[in-house]
Parts: sequence; structure tokens; C-alpha cells
Amino acid sequence: MHKQHLLKNIHREIILLKQLAPLIKESDLEFRPAEKVRSTYELMQYLSGIGGTMFRWFLVNDITPEERKKIGDYRATLTIENFSERLDEQWEIIQNYMADVTDEQLNTMEVELPWKEKMPLSQAIIAAPIKWLSSYRLQLFFYLKLNGRPEIGTKDAWVPEELRIVS
Repeated sequence: MHKQHLLKNIHREIILLKQLAPLIKESDLEFRPAEKVRSTYELMQYLSGIGGTMFRWFLVNDITPEERKKIGDYRATLTIENFSERLDEQWEIIQNYMADVTDEQLNTMEVELPWKEKMPLSQAIIAAPIKWLSSYRLQLFFYLKLNGRPEIGTKDAWVPEELRIVS
């Protein structure tokens, strides 16, 4: 049951990101609210893979400097056109990693976060991929708003299209 709750939360984040994807314009990509802050494009690169990468980190733990470069090279091929596809790909990767994970493993398997903090797998999934997808999704929404997009509303960031009540 706990596993399904985690997966549903991750899937919701992917759905909400895919909902924002068609709202991104070419003119948004280079937007950076301040120096030394990710641009919209860099944020999209991060969002398109961080969930799957963290599951790999937790469950396979094989991310060497060479693998990190491969991940970066792949992220560099991201476009507005393939952003939704990459989000779908990430969702597939996460589901594949979670397929054989049991509720017992979620509660007892200890994993290490990139900054060396250790915690049970379920807690780590919430502390990293879920929170990162959520917070950086909102950052993407905020970037679009800051870049002069008044037509984009709060519902675009928080409410999946299929759950919206028409008033």
C-alpha cells in the first residue's frame, strides 16, 4: 500500500509537469531570474531526469563520474518538443525500479542521499525525488510567470486537468 502511495505522488508530479510543458515557449528557455540560478532550460533538464536518477542512486548505486557524464550528455539533448516524452520516460524508469521493491524494503532498506545522509528508502524517496520534482515544478511555474505569462494560473501548477471543476 505504501509503495502505491509513493508511486501515485510521483505520477502526479509527472502529470503536473507535463501539463506545464506545452506552456513553455522558446523565448522562456534562456530566462534566468538571477545570476548563478538555473535557466528555464536547465531547470527542464533537471526535471526531466532527477527522479529516475535518484531511484538509480538508491537502488543500483552505480552512478560513477562516467555515468554522471552520460546522464549530463543525454540531458543536453532535451528540447521543448521532447520534454513531455522525457517525463514519460522518467516515469517508466521509476516504475521499473519500483517494480520489485517491497513495502518491507521501503521501511527497512537504508539508503544514502548524495550528501551522505542515511535513511529508510521510503523516507529518502519523499525527501529527494518527490520533494525535488514538486519544488522544481513550482520553480518552473514561477519562471513562466516571471517571464510575463499572466495567462498561466495556479491551477496549471497544482491541479491535474482531469480533476478541474469547470465553473
